[in-house]
Parts: sequence; structure tokens; C-alpha cells
Amino acid sequence: MASDLARETERAAIIALKADAPLAQIVAKASIDPVSEDPAWPFIRLEGTQAQLRGRGCTARSEVTFQLHSFAKPVYDEGGGMTRTAKDHCADLQSALVEAVHAHAFTVAGRRYSFAVRSTRLMQDGAERDAFHGIASVVARAYTG
Repeated sequence: MASDLARETERAAIIALKADAPLAQIVAKASIDPVSEDPAWPFIRLEGTQAQLRGRGCTARSEVTFQLHSFAKPVYDEGGGMTRTAKDHCADLQSALVEAVHAHAFTVAGRRYSFAVRSTRLMQDGAERDAFHGIASVVARAYTG
């Protein structure tokens, strides 16, 4: 079923992100697709999932697209001096996120997934004036068997 495959692929992507050590140096695991409406900064959200089914049984070889949104604010030292701008912090987060999933394959719960980042975008966040927002558009292929 398409909705099941979409949700399974989302879970596989989140598991892959949370398992990535370089990404964990920038963002806490609890801030990767957090349940909270007000997560700790920086954070990543997965949104816009769409499944395109192909092959026998609809899930034999299917493609799922989604966006990974990264959000970051400036970094300050203990004295209150800015050490990283919001744009640079978000760019670092976005780069680590892309490295964590692009051109990698993972097996989760018996299904194999391969991820490819098709495009990225970095912009000032519309809701938080002192924050930046990155978007990575991802294509995932899910294989059974």
C-alpha cells in the first residue's frame, strides 16, 4: 500500500539520519524529526512524502520523494559573541544532512532503501528572523526481496 511504503521510507530515512555520527555533532538525535511543536534548535523535519509505486505487488521497486528541512540559528560563545551566523550554521547542518543520506543504501526491517539528494536550498526562515532554513529534496528507492 502506498501510504505504508511512504511511512516506512520516512522511518528508514530518520533511522539513517540518527545513526550518522557527523550529523550528530551538529544536531541532537531528539531534534531529528522531533515530535514536539517547539523543538530544540537546530532541528530537522521530514515533510512532503509522496510514493510512486512501480513493479509487481506495488512495492517490488518503488520510488518515494520527500523533503528534509533543516533549521538553525546563530551560535554564540559564553560571552555572548557570535561564533557562527545562522546562515553558516544552517549551511553546515544542510551539508551534514546531505552527506548522511546522499548516495547511500540502507536496509531497515528487511527492505533495502537507496537515497539520492536531487537539490538543496538555503534561505532565511520566514517564521524566525534570526534563523535560516535549508531544504533538501530527496528521492528514495525502496526494494523488497
